[in-house]
Amino acid sequence: MQTFREQNTNNTCPNESHNEASFDTLDDSCAPGRFNPIPLKIQSIENEDVEITCISGQLSDALNISPTKTSPFYGKNCKNLVSNSHVLFATDEWFARCDNLVKDTSPVFVPDLYCPEGKVMDGWETRRRRVAGHDWCVIALNSLRGDVFGIELDTAHFTGNQTPRVSIEVANCYNEKIDEEEWKFTWMPGAVTRLARGGGIQGTGKSPKEIERAQKACERFTWVEILSMTVLQPGYEETRMHYFSVPEEVRETTKGFTHIRVNYFPDGGVARMKLWGITFGENTHESSPTKEVFNVPPSFKPYADPELSCEIYGGQGLSCSNKHYGVPANLIRQGEGKDMGDGWETARHPDRPPVLIKDPKTDLIDSPLLDWAVIKLGLGGAKSVSRIILDTKHFKGNFPESVSIEGCDASCEKISDDMVCAVKPGMDDDRLNWIPLLKRSRMGPDREHLFEGKSLALVNATNHITHIRVSIFPDGGLSRVRIYGTPVNM
Repeated sequence: MQTFREQNTNNTCPNESHNEASFDTLDDSCAPGRFNPIPLKIQSIENEDVEITCISGQLSDALNISPTKTSPFYGKNCKNLVSNSHVLFATDEWFARCDNLVKDTSPVFVPDLYCPEGKVMDGWETRRRRVAGHDWCVIALNSLRGDVFGIELDTAHFTGNQTPRVSIEVANCYNEKIDEEEWKFTWMPGAVTRLARGGGIQGTGKSPKEIERAQKACERFTWVEILSMTVLQPGYEETRMHYFSVPEEVRETTKGFTHIRVNYFPDGGVARMKLWGITFGENTHESSPTKEVFNVPPSFKPYADPELSCEIYGGQGLSCSNKHYGVPANLIRQGEGKDMGDGWETARHPDRPPVLIKDPKTDLIDSPLLDWAVIKLGLGGAKSVSRIILDTKHFKGNFPESVSIEGCDASCEKISDDMVCAVKPGMDDDRLNWIPLLKRSRMGPDREHLFEGKSLALVNATNHITHIRVSIFPDGGLSRVRIYGTPVNM
């Protein structure tokens, strides 16, 4: 008899991680080759796309980790390549630090908030330039290598001080003779010092000699434009969002880049920059800048059938046995998980045995303990299931030991979602017949697990399925559950 538990089944997650609204512009710095991009129409983000949750009297700003519904890149399985990236150099950070440009949180504006440098702005804003040249910065990806297909620039709240024109270049600065943590940063003069103090300092600018040294360091590499000089509109709600598609020939040329250069012409501010794309696998000393092996996760590759569990197709996370650190709705989000908080994670089972024992036949832990989550498939469900991907990204020390999946057909109008969720693992119900879809399979940390085609673990794949029940043994966390198949409604 399988053993599971139900606790904290309300809609709150008392220990779920939240990101408190932070104003980086209010920290110590405020104390005493040429290609034309394919332009896409400019759209605004409606207020409903910005989620603000009140937690213990403080505001928590939702992270923008995947394209919003108003973005032309919405629905693509991608990630923001500059998320958690590092600014190595910026010519000027007088009004606002360059580090703000790559933050995941939505831009914040307080009308009457000023500091010694002037108006506090949530973005990267340089002073009005009075000498020759233009402002620019260099950013190192947090991930190893990037492949970008979409660009998003947000001038929110920069209504009279936005940079009038901008361009973006990328380069592969990989050095196989130096460890990653060194080659990524040490080639740029002053970058290590900047990182050691936690970023830039508001109210400062680089001297001509410092800019010259940084420029010479950049000239050691080949920079390719992914966005040529382009006019930006002011940051009013109806004009703030700018989207650009990277031409395929440019994408192929720049695939595997490690660093980004953003050019302001000549000065001004931008609130946020996001580069939508995918990241590649690890650099190794055995590989070279031209012969590296790119490890693209299965979910990022084109596939014939839609991801029926995904929210963009109408998938829903309905219920679960335990939501101590996350909710089932996170499992069906598009794109890659941001962190452990962007997944479904349960509390540790208090009844787990003091000493774990393996079943010699299955090589899995011999224990009936489990947690479960129910997901409703979109597009009317699946006529047949062709592929399943279970993603444990970010769950490196708390992934489940193993996972199994069952499915049922609840297309009868008399069977509600509540009735589906009421049938727990091991229970019999005359109205619903839960059948195995994925046999109990071992999981590993921080990776995608693919089951398709002739996989012996994938069973009963030709049955009509409207709901799935994911069981994790004995507990732990998953980032995404992806169910692909032939949809009933198309």
